[in-house]
Amino acid sequence: MAEIEMPGDEVERLGQLLGRVMDLIETKPTGFNASDVGRPLVDAGSDFDRKWGDGRTQLKRNSKDLKDACEAIVKAFKDADDQQAAALDPDKKN
Repeated sequence: MAEIEMPGDEVERLGQLLGRVMDLIETKPTGFNASDVGRPLVDAGSDFDRKWGDGRTQLKRNSKDLKDACEAIVKAFKDADDQQAAALDPDKKN
């Protein structure tokens, strides 16, 4: 019988990290003094943020799709593993 190794912990962790990306994607810089980093850096950051617009929306959409897929993969492998374990236990009825 072929053995399938599924890195469930890693896929689950990826889903969690993608959730964190989605939480942070809308954050704006706050709590810093522009003179601490310099006007050129502040201007560059502001320019980047303005141009980021649609990219932020697309990244959020794609991150959600990937997060949902990670959750579905982990669930599918867990369900398959549970079914295989149940099939090997003659005392359990399906």
